[in-house]
Amino acid sequence: MREEAINTYHRLLSEDDSLSREFFARLKTEMHAARLSYGERPIGVSLRPHFLTLRQYERLTRFSETLAAAFEKIAAALVANPLLMERVGLRESERRFALVEPGFPFAGITTRLDAFVHDDEIKFVEYNAENPSSLPDQPGLNRILFNVGALRTLSEHYNLMQFNPVEALCRALLETYREWGGTQAPNVAILDWAGLPTENEFLLLRDYFIERGIPTIIATPDELEYDGRRLRRAEFRIDLVYKRVVIHELLGRADETHPLIRAYLDRAVCLVNPFRCKIMHKKAAFELLTDEACADWFSAAEREVINESVPWTRRVSERKTVHRGNTVDLLEHARRNRDAFILKPNDDYGGRGIFFGRSCGEREWDEALSLALSDGDYIIQEALRLRTELFPVFDDERWSLEPMYVDTNPFLFRGRVEGAFVRLSDSPIVNVTSGGGETGFFVIEGRR
Repeated sequence: MREEAINTYHRLLSEDDSLSREFFARLKTEMHAARLSYGERPIGVSLRPHFLTLRQYERLTRFSETLAAAFEKIAAALVANPLLMERVGLRESERRFALVEPGFPFAGITTRLDAFVHDDEIKFVEYNAENPSSLPDQPGLNRILFNVGALRTLSEHYNLMQFNPVEALCRALLETYREWGGTQAPNVAILDWAGLPTENEFLLLRDYFIERGIPTIIATPDELEYDGRRLRRAEFRIDLVYKRVVIHELLGRADETHPLIRAYLDRAVCLVNPFRCKIMHKKAAFELLTDEACADWFSAAEREVINESVPWTRRVSERKTVHRGNTVDLLEHARRNRDAFILKPNDDYGGRGIFFGRSCGEREWDEALSLALSDGDYIIQEALRLRTELFPVFDDERWSLEPMYVDTNPFLFRGRVEGAFVRLSDSPIVNVTSGGGETGFFVIEGRR
């Protein structure tokens, strides 16, 4: 049914004479007006949304929620035995604050799994457990794509399910605040540095919260004040911080005297996500999922999902390890089998510092391994055989069907999935920061 719907969609596009320069300009104008841009760049690049069948989405949901529960077990295990925090590469300050009880049981309230879905195959490659972005993008892009006649026609013949991650975020924040001990609607601060390309998203979230009776501001860490009782920005009392600032960047500029950290240590503010989320956010947490020695941490259902959907991962160091049942020297094994692996920084974002073994020559790969070893904070992961899919990509002048890499990244709120963030790129590094784009997302429930 999915392929039939996509083929129909592309045929309808080919028959649509209204897809002109003026039409493309209108789509981009509407994206700017709706604040659907990364900096000044409109995020939508395709005339077609991404489709999954209901069966695919339900499978993705089950796998994602099972895996999120496994990550929470990792966080609990490392909090119970802080010596294990070295395995995921937590810095000393990150360890110290990860041990502070946040006031609620989840290490991650709002998270996102980055996945590639093809037919029944699901492969997860990263877990953004710290501050997942782009929650308003899918509903906004879906609305704009209804300007395309092909989508309107398709919706007359298929039931198309869509989602509202921002509403789910709002519910999760309120539920967490009550669990933390709050009794009334909280005053919320969306916290990050000034002048970031994600600023439009903060404005959309702020307006959404205010419309629902939740007083909300956007603040930077430098604007906060704490008097020993209340965290504030000027006269605005802050009960809950929706933390979008990256933890290691904050701790690189602040210590325990910072107002946010003092308030957090005093349990004077509810922090989402808490510092503890960093345990799960480190890419090296995938090693604990795929290390046979940790298998008894997880339930049978969790082990089944891990075995089927999580690529083998190790933190780079000079050591022996087990790969596919064989004990190997990690670095030598990586050198001999470079086509099978990818190198990534353990804690970075935006697709930076990534090396695909199959794209490297022997010398370049050796240099990448040396860099990873000297840096001391890289992971090596089994590379996926990624497939492209045709999407009708448009620019200022025209549209054409282009092979694009597409990832489908489910949002989770307190461990439950609500919708997904879909990225497109002509490069295997599928990342908006690295120049990729986005498109809308619908689940095809069935024919009307």
